[in-house]
Amino acid sequence: MRNRLLCAALLAAPLWAQQETPETILHNGKIVTLWEASPQAQAVAIRDGRFAAVGSNEEVLRLAGPATRRIDLHGRTVVPGLIDSHTHPIGAALSEQQEEIPVIGSIAELQQHITRVARATPPSKLIFVPKIYATRMKEGRYPTRQDLDQAGGADRVIVADNGYAAVLNSGALKKAGITRDTPQPANGKIIKDSAGEPTGLILGAPQLLSAFRSNRPTTHEDRLWALQAMQKRYNEAGLTSTIDRGQQWDGLRAYQELWRKGELTVRTYVTYMAPMPAGPLDRVRDNIDRIPVVTGFGDDWLRIGSLKIVLDGGILIGTAYLREPYGEHTEVYGYQDPDYRGVLAVPRENVFAIASLANRLGWQMTAHSTGGGSTDLLMDAYEAADRERSIRQRRFTLTHANFPNAALIARAKRLGVVLDMQPAWMHLDGAALLKVLGPARMKDFHPYKSLFDAGVVVAGGSDHMIKFDSRHAINPFNPFFGMWMTVTRKLTDGTVLDPEQKITREQALRMWTLNAAYLSFDEKRKGSIEPGKLADLVVLSRDILTCSEEEIRTLEAEATMVGGKFVYSRNPM
Repeated sequence: MRNRLLCAALLAAPLWAQQETPETILHNGKIVTLWEASPQAQAVAIRDGRFAAVGSNEEVLRLAGPATRRIDLHGRTVVPGLIDSHTHPIGAALSEQQEEIPVIGSIAELQQHITRVARATPPSKLIFVPKIYATRMKEGRYPTRQDLDQAGGADRVIVADNGYAAVLNSGALKKAGITRDTPQPANGKIIKDSAGEPTGLILGAPQLLSAFRSNRPTTHEDRLWALQAMQKRYNEAGLTSTIDRGQQWDGLRAYQELWRKGELTVRTYVTYMAPMPAGPLDRVRDNIDRIPVVTGFGDDWLRIGSLKIVLDGGILIGTAYLREPYGEHTEVYGYQDPDYRGVLAVPRENVFAIASLANRLGWQMTAHSTGGGSTDLLMDAYEAADRERSIRQRRFTLTHANFPNAALIARAKRLGVVLDMQPAWMHLDGAALLKVLGPARMKDFHPYKSLFDAGVVVAGGSDHMIKFDSRHAINPFNPFFGMWMTVTRKLTDGTVLDPEQKITREQALRMWTLNAAYLSFDEKRKGSIEPGKLADLVVLSRDILTCSEEEIRTLEAEATMVGGKFVYSRNPM
């Protein structure tokens, strides 16, 4: 009995990492800690960039000294610093380096944008319109070369480019040498009309457009500007950490310079893109073996994360590698091919070899795998690597993994594999995907409750690639929008997709905090508000646990703190 009373007394008292006077105390708030010992508190003390004490107002304020800064929260809700498990901040910022890209939801809006840009662009310069997804267009289709010709004229070279697919106008097709006689590439499709002429749409086959894309050079100074500009926007959205899902040495150098200058405001776990994973196996192994770092190198601000390959295309463009063919309802993708399963970009033997090598060298591994077929293959490779040497503590990752069926979930649990998923796709693209795949196959689309029930760690990410605006970016990186989607599963047409897969608000919050921290081996350093952890937190505009469901998507960060310092505040704190 005496021991139980002592334990209760210890839990009731504030806990702190050091007995020194805190530098800052936030009090009179509702602090959602996600700390099992004390799930909610009124106040938190901070010293040396870490949480020193968490407890009631009276308990924590008792620790204050003459120099302690006291911040009255006036009842506002505080949550741990939010973590996006999948971003591309440099490319996203560079997309609007010259001017803001409008939100494009129809072919008419696309034509207007091209016409305006063409007037201000020299005739010899390429015009790129990034990330046009047919699933998000009012017409439910891609533009054709004729649509683009009307906007800018056939004498201009214009590419509507989203990386995994592109639409070229007549001038671009001519410059690329693509005609009715061009053979179909093994790694994609050249879409042709009933007369056999190219429509302008090319799915996959990046080699056909490599000459165009290489004409857009990016300097080191561009990357520095982009990284700083985007981290500022991330802080405004409540993000204190992120996993950058695709860099090589040029991007890492930009991070390193800002780290050296002490100018990073978002903690970053940087995914390294494996060079040429589809090449000859000896060269693939040699390229990976030569990388002079592995997962974990760095500090609390900047660390090397996973080794990544791109395994297939995209579910939004009809090139994700599925378990079975897409079927007959693929009009939104611009093709009719009932036997088509999508693109597998890396040979099976290479996937197995890379997983084995990553395991041996000490890498955490992941792969872009958007279709069920590619994710199953990736899991096969992980299981083979595990037979050689256990991966259970290595947290190998499935990136995107849009269709984790029951068998895949069981395999992930058994191997300790974690998932990096993007809930916003349900809202933005779910209605279109339902028409293509049908309700039965969509049962496996983003089944968050099944993942939580099985004990599989799944983190919330955005795959943010384009634009500064957190809610209108492609894809939206506002974390509260993503949380709202996991709680409501509401599509753009008002349909609720498989409501039995809804999760609770607390679980949604975990996806952007503790679960995301787990993906980067940081759950003991961040992801909750508890003594000794990094002092990252967000002050919210409303209480995420009690506001209406619809209000979750419009929540705002009133202030964002990283390492005990405010990096954003809407109003003076």
